[in-house]
Amino acid sequence: MPEAAITTDIIVGFPGETEEDFRATLDVVRQARFAGAFTFQYSKRPGTPAAELPDQVAPEVVKDRYERLVDVVNEIAWDENKRLVGREVELMVAEGEGRKDAATHRLSGRGPDNRLVHFEADFSAIGGAAPRPGDMVTVGVTYAAPHHLVADGPVKALRRTRSGDAWERRTAAPTPDPAGVSLGMPAVGVPAPLPDAPVCG
Repeated sequence: MPEAAITTDIIVGFPGETEEDFRATLDVVRQARFAGAFTFQYSKRPGTPAAELPDQVAPEVVKDRYERLVDVVNEIAWDENKRLVGREVELMVAEGEGRKDAATHRLSGRGPDNRLVHFEADFSAIGGAAPRPGDMVTVGVTYAAPHHLVADGPVKALRRTRSGDAWERRTAAPTPDPAGVSLGMPAVGVPAPLPDAPVCG
């Protein structure tokens, strides 16, 4: 699978970890060329078995190893992302993934390898119809960063999906029912019926 993008989780500084162990971790990262890695510093949690283990690694050593690991992970992820510049990719449009989308006039989506791509909200080439979260779009990648890609230029293709339909139904304003809720309870905003007047006689 030459186009596979593999990610992993790595924790550094677990009790007993030596500098040799850590360098072996860096070697695995360099050889595997992970598309991304969720990296963590070990921290002692009272009540856990690891907190009682011997050879706890000093916090300053953990921090140093963590920073060295992040540098290698970011360098490789950036190199891998640069390989996609100039390529067309199909994305599933996401909802709320790009914190700066409003300011940059972009939307965001995820590629088939789960890479995050921020793309220009230019729909002129597809007739002006905006994609919905869950729809699929094809864009051309123009820029790479360690943790995301950018596609400036018009969206090249749009494929409507059932996911987009579901998003549209979920976000559509509900149509008020003039009869109110009919569960034997009064509807919000609908006055409860008055009880029948007693029959006298």
